Amino acid sequence: QLSIRSQLLLFVHSPSAINCCYIRGSIMTNMNQDDDSNWREYNIHGTDDDADQPFDIFASSTDDDAYETIQYDIDNNITINIRSEKDYDKSTGMSVWTGSEVMCTYLRRHSDVIQNKKVLELGAGCGLCGLVCRMALNPESVLITDGDHQVLTNLRYNVELNGLQLADAATLKSSNATISCPQLIWGKNHAIKFAEQYGKQDVIVATDCVYIPQSVSPLFETINELLDPSGLFLFVNTCASACPMEDVLNIATEFGFDCFDDELWYHDDDREKKKHPVHVFRRRKEV
Repeated sequence: QLSIRSQLLLFVHSPSAINCCYIRGSIMTNMNQDDDSNWREYNIHGTDDDADQPFDIFASSTDDDAYETIQYDIDNNITINIRSEKDYDKSTGMSVWTGSEVMCTYLRRHSDVIQNKKVLELGAGCGLCGLVCRMALNPESVLITDGDHQVLTNLRYNVELNGLQLADAATLKSSNATISCPQLIWGKNHAIKFAEQYGKQDVIVATDCVYIPQSVSPLFETINELLDPSGLFLFVNTCASACPMEDVLNIATEFGFDCFDDELWYHDDDREKKKHPVHVFRRRKEV
């Protein structure tokens, strides 16, 4: 019998709380789509060969005991299950990071931002934000994406773990699935091809997915191609990073996106999470 440990998470929609418990031990499955490339997260460091890595912090563990399933209870009537690695020394996309919890609080308290909207999550990792959108906030559709093909395996597992049917680009609009997990590698050319399949998005969400400077320009190239002219880009970064928020803001400005201080959203229930606001980016209006 699996052991269960309960913990109260304070990133929840006030006044109710989201409880989470950790179920130890899960088994990885192979659910990669045939058309995924073998791109790995470390490719952004400028190398394409596994053998060039002195150690692979992005490797998925082969030890079943390295995984846990976290259960998030939302408003006492919706449960979201997320399988992740227990430790952060493996793939960065295989664990639930604080930024996604902060973002979920924001989204729950600003549900109108998501309702009836086309939503895209970038660098989704375990997919918590996208699943909260799909299961609790009534979007038109949700695309939960990542570039790393091994992370996608677990991401798609998490979607199906929650009883959701995955759709491809051809059936996303015509089926009841309303959710898909395609691979999306950042950069202008990749984003153009992605837009041909999935179209422009009303809201783009990204959390704790920028930790080196060379990631920022490809991120905004992607957003620039995929975000609707009147859309919102929501971003929070809580992880240790060699890329300060000032650099993100500067590159956003270069791509024509503004983030105003009066729209910064600070978590009000957790002292540590208060340090990392949600940034709301909009396209700069032409004068």
